[in-house]
Amino acid sequence: MPRSAGAVASVPGAALAVAVAWAVGCSRGPSLPAEMTYEGARLEKAASWSIQGVAGVVFVPPGEKMPSASLQVGVLVSRKHASGAELHRWIMDQYRRSPTIQWHESATADEACKIGVTSAGSPRPFVALHVCRAAGGAAACAEVDERLDDGDVGRCLTRLSDCWEELCTLRWLSARASLEPILDGVLKR
Repeated sequence: MPRSAGAVASVPGAALAVAVAWAVGCSRGPSLPAEMTYEGARLEKAASWSIQGVAGVVFVPPGEKMPSASLQVGVLVSRKHASGAELHRWIMDQYRRSPTIQWHESATADEACKIGVTSAGSPRPFVALHVCRAAGGAAACAEVDERLDDGDVGRCLTRLSDCWEELCTLRWLSARASLEPILDGVLKR
């Protein structure tokens, strides 16, 4: 979720989107990364914010802008939340109250897969996965939010089976291995 309280950005489909939109206040916690490489690709900082004791930053591919960027990787940190599960619950609460059209959600105590479409501006179908952990008196979550292609959207909207959950499972296979090192780096700062 600001560059400043007056410069508001959004991260479609993610709890990060809500935090950007409501960006106010400040937070103390582990330092957020100033740059990011995700699955070998260099990403640029697109937004940062602080709200309700949670601070965050979002990165996108060079030349892309939020909220339409094809890939958005975010990191949230908090000393207010004692565990990754607590911060995860906060994120899910923010997400569920957002104006996002929510097609699918699957979650455990400290991670989630969310699939939907942004309802503001140009609609952007997305799949967003986040994982949360805690260490050293701070909690952190790392999230990857990717634009869904029309083929996946059409296939899953017309099937009555577990197409969305299959999509989450496939995305987790690559995302989990990429998100965990981000969390490790943030929580060790």
